[in-house]
Amino acid sequence: MIEVESLSKSFGRVKALDNLSFDVGDGELLGIIGHNGAGKTTVIRIIAGILHPDSGRVFVGGYDVTEDPVRVKSMIGYLPEEPNLYERFRARDLLRYFGELYGVRGDVLEERIWELLDLVGMSERAYDPINTFSKGMRQRIGIARALIHDPPVIILDEPTMGLDPATAYSIREFVRKLKGSKTILLCTHYMEEAEYLCDRVAIINQGRILDIGTPSELKSKIKGNTVLEVVLADPSAADISMIEGIDGVKSVELDGNTLRVSLECGDVTGRVLHGIGDNIRSVNTRETTLNDVFIERVRSP
Repeated sequence: MIEVESLSKSFGRVKALDNLSFDVGDGELLGIIGHNGAGKTTVIRIIAGILHPDSGRVFVGGYDVTEDPVRVKSMIGYLPEEPNLYERFRARDLLRYFGELYGVRGDVLEERIWELLDLVGMSERAYDPINTFSKGMRQRIGIARALIHDPPVIILDEPTMGLDPATAYSIREFVRKLKGSKTILLCTHYMEEAEYLCDRVAIINQGRILDIGTPSELKSKIKGNTVLEVVLADPSAADISMIEGIDGVKSVELDGNTLRVSLECGDVTGRVLHGIGDNIRSVNTRETTLNDVFIERVRSP
């Protein structure tokens, strides 16, 4: 459904995308994960027809985004990181306005409005103005706006960023229900979200795809599947370089008071703990996660 071919884009001296290529199958949910500035938003804005690439091509449903932008935009529902909704509109009127922009009319539009308001749990606030809504409510209306013309492709840029856990969960569940019926491109910082929702995940860094595959495929590429989590009494006393030098240690990350050590096998655990010494408050081991894969791929030369 989406084909990205050798895409490059620069902003002055900054190269946002560097010969980037990937595809998204019909009905697939592809996640794009990466640090801030990795190129995630740039690539989805090009796919949505908001930005023009310096080179390369993008096809949506077989149509070239540059050569046939109006047709492509009619096929896409886009939720940016900030929905930028019209504050004084009532929820129902906002959806009607955008539905009419996309050529949806009459009873079909009216039925679609109420169907979507019900789906996103906002039917009781249909006649309330947008400026009375919380961030989570705005995200829900933003998703409804993206779906109002029933597009085959949905692009979601950080849909749960800054939301409370309960609201983020409800939005993830709603996106999960769309899987299979829509082709979805999801940009997210949250590795758990990507692992839970996505059929495949693309890891992007400095405008390039470092790896792409199902969460299981990506995790299987890490030799060994043990991660040691050590809560330290004094993080400043942690000798990271010493631990990295232990044979069998794949990577080391210090996150606050927690030291995460990826091991090739569990037999290395004793040597690592001995190296940390008396600086240990607690120890836990767990299986490899998508976050571990991301850290390793981004750090790899």
